[in-house]
Amino acid sequence: MIEWNLSAKDKNHLVSHSETIIGYIYTFLAYLLWGFLALYWHALDAVSSMEILAHRILWGFIFVVMIMIFQPKKRIAFFKLLKEFKTNFKQFFYIFVASLAISANWLTFIWAVHFGYIMEASLGLYITPIVSMILGVLIVKERIQTGTMISMVIAILGVLIITYDYGKIPWVAISLAITSGIYGLTKKFIQTDALVGMCIETLMVFPFALLFLVFIQQNVFFGSDMHITLLLIFGGILTVLPLLWFAEGLKRISLATIGFFQYITPTITFLLGIFIFENTVTLMHWISFSFIWLSLAVFSFSMRKGRTTS
Repeated sequence: MIEWNLSAKDKNHLVSHSETIIGYIYTFLAYLLWGFLALYWHALDAVSSMEILAHRILWGFIFVVMIMIFQPKKRIAFFKLLKEFKTNFKQFFYIFVASLAISANWLTFIWAVHFGYIMEASLGLYITPIVSMILGVLIVKERIQTGTMISMVIAILGVLIITYDYGKIPWVAISLAITSGIYGLTKKFIQTDALVGMCIETLMVFPFALLFLVFIQQNVFFGSDMHITLLLIFGGILTVLPLLWFAEGLKRISLATIGFFQYITPTITFLLGIFIFENTVTLMHWISFSFIWLSLAVFSFSMRKGRTTS
């Protein structure tokens, strides 16, 4: 029998390495699921976008509450935060803005899938990191590196090219990027546990979703098609799961590493648009996306170089 005599340093290294691998898995699964969600919403094309959104919020909130029930520490933190509403008013304001931004983002993406704007949705997901950086510079007054500025200019050129090709502003792409950017920006100011924050986020929009379903879509809970009903219910679970996986991944790996994972979702969406949804990809589309991909390469290189020199 072989005995392993590991030092405390070696043991810590093994634990750290194991946690990093777990972080990779959580983050990869989150972005992978986000990428393939387009197929799920497409399966619900008989249901209106607003109705899907309402269900997504409703069942997502119920699922989060069910998780909270089995985690006493999270539950205590949740009620403590509610009690401190007056002293933590700014926190609730940021959470409210985050809940509105993510709800608008979900609605826009579902609408894009239903009405065949999947390529434009992919474009919006690709330019999200650049928009986030622009918001950071304008609002948080973050310092910007030369390489990042170059990547912004290249991305804007890509958007202008596709705007010229469409003959109109690609509002789906811009809306997705801006709402994602606002959501990410507000999350920087939210100082609370991920699960607790998610519970409050969904709680804030839950009443609107419930009112919509009860008074406008009155047959929604027990419709004639049980298949659709089950898809709507599980849509809430599929909304919460990647957010929880992402939060777990964020605990274990660096933001720089997560930055590379974030391109999984738009790439999957882009490929789905070509091979599954059969969207027409013109030469101008390819040129525009090439500019976006180049801007992301410059952006990633700039961020990595900035971290190694700091």
